Amino acid sequence: MTTAQPPVERPAVSTAFPFVSVLLPVRGESHELAECLASLARQTYPRDRFEVLIADASDRPIDPAILPHGMDVHVYPNEARVMSPGLNMAAGHARGEYLAIVSAHSYLPDAYFQRMLATARATGAANVGTRIRKVAGSAWGLAIAAATSSPFGVGSSIQHHRAEAGPADSAFPGFIARPMFEKLGGFNAALACNEDDEFNARVRAAGGLVWYEPAVTVAYRPRETLLGLYRQHFRYGRWKVAVARLGVPGYLRPRHAIPSLVVVGAVVGPLLSVLWWPFAIPTALAALAYLALALVEGRRMGRRHGAATWRTALVFPVVHAGYGIGFLRGLLDRGLPREG
Repeated sequence: MTTAQPPVERPAVSTAFPFVSVLLPVRGESHELAECLASLARQTYPRDRFEVLIADASDRPIDPAILPHGMDVHVYPNEARVMSPGLNMAAGHARGEYLAIVSAHSYLPDAYFQRMLATARATGAANVGTRIRKVAGSAWGLAIAAATSSPFGVGSSIQHHRAEAGPADSAFPGFIARPMFEKLGGFNAALACNEDDEFNARVRAAGGLVWYEPAVTVAYRPRETLLGLYRQHFRYGRWKVAVARLGVPGYLRPRHAIPSLVVVGAVVGPLLSVLWWPFAIPTALAALAYLALALVEGRRMGRRHGAATWRTALVFPVVHAGYGIGFLRGLLDRGLPREG
C-alpha cells in the first residue's frame, strides 16, 4: 500500500480542465519511452493542467534529451524496482484530481485526457479503461500483436476485442479518480504483477465503478520475441494464483485454469498413449483440433495485423504454455513470488 508522503501543494480546481497527473513506470524502455512521451506532448489538453511523474527503475538514468520541452515532467527513482510501489511513490508526489496510469509501451491519442475525463464524468466511474490496439515493427512483433489480440490467444480480455462500452472487471491503462485511489490506499505494493487486477477488484468491492470505453483506443507495443512473450505470460499465470490467494472476491474463475489444463493434457496425453495405445486417438484428435483452431485464427488475425499466418499460429502455444505453466507454478508457491 502507499507509504506516508509529505503534503503536496495542488493546483486550484478547474471545472473545465481538472488537473491530471500521469503516473508512468519505466524500467529501461528508452526507445518506447521516447515515443510515449512524444504522444503526451501532442495532447490537446492544456499543458498547465497536467504533469508527468516517471517512476524510474532503469539501470541507467533517463536521457534528459527525450523529455519534451515545455512539459511538466518529473523523474523519481523507483528504488523498489517493482511497478506497484513505483506507482504509489509517484502518486505520493502527484497533484492531480485524476491519476492517469500510462505504460511506457503505449502511445495515447491526442485528445486522450479530454475523452477519458468526459467518460469518467458521464458514467461516474472511479476508473476508466480503453481498448488496446497492438502495434509492432518486426515480423514476430506483428504476429505477437495479432495473436494476443485474439480471444483464442488471451481469452475474454475485453480490452482487446469487445466493441460495447460498459462495466468491466479491470481497466487498461487506467484513469483513476483521486478520492478512490486514496480511499483504497493505492496499489498493493507486495504485488510485482497483476496489481491492476487486484486494485480494480478492490474498487468494485468498495462500490466503485470500473468502466470500459472502446471508443478510446490506446496503441500498445507488445513483446517482440517469443522468449520475452513466454516470460511475460508465465508471470501473468503465476501471479494470477498469487493474487487469488489474497482472497479477492470473484477474481479467479474457471476459464483462468484452461491454459494449465491444456499444458497438462499436452504432457499426460502422449504418456498415457504409450502406456495404453487406444488413448492415442483422443490425444491425436485434441491436438489436431488445437492445430486447426490455431491456423484458422492465425489466418484471421494475421490478415488484420499484417502478420504471417504460420507465425501467428505459432504464437498461440507460446502464450498458452507460458500462462499455463506459470499458473501451475503458482499453485506450488507457499507465498507471494519474489521479484526485483
